[in-house]
Amino acid sequence: MLTQDPVKIPDIPQRIRVKEKDGHSYVQYLAARPYDADKKYVIPNWVNIGKQAETMPGLMYPNDNYEKIFCREDEQMEENMTAEEAQYVQENATYGMYAPFFTGLYNEFKQQTRKKADEPINRYKAENINKVLLPLRDMMKGEDYAELLGLISTAEDGEEGMNYGDVMILLTQYKSALTKFHRNHK
Repeated sequence: MLTQDPVKIPDIPQRIRVKEKDGHSYVQYLAARPYDADKKYVIPNWVNIGKQAETMPGLMYPNDNYEKIFCREDEQMEENMTAEEAQYVQENATYGMYAPFFTGLYNEFKQQTRKKADEPINRYKAENINKVLLPLRDMMKGEDYAELLGLISTAEDGEEGMNYGDVMILLTQYKSALTKFHRNHK
């Protein structure tokens, strides 16, 4: 079973290969090379240890075989990650952690906006929604659409704060950005 967190593909010459099948790239490990005396040659035993990440070819999503052979606690594999690969892992973790919260917020505000679109949002709601939006915005800061992602403001010192309709527009921008981000980084 594939896990959600990608790991660096082990760098073991002649024992690791990437095999294409059904449009996917699978990472295989040469577990054994038993000699068949009847046939008089070695029969390689390749075991699938995971699926190569589409946008980051140096990483893979490990399966149970990887766990058995390499133990995920092997920190040497993680130390060898490039900065770009480490960022990819961090972005996937952030997305996985905050996307469900965002989806819940989006659905809730969609319902509430129908009833009170012009009503101002209170400070408590704004602060709690921003706790979800801020890590998502930071995750997408390098994307060309990042400048569209703001945070919710409340009324201060005579300034007018955002109402439910404004928040819904902002959340819709985040939803579109998250969809694009996930499509480009899976």
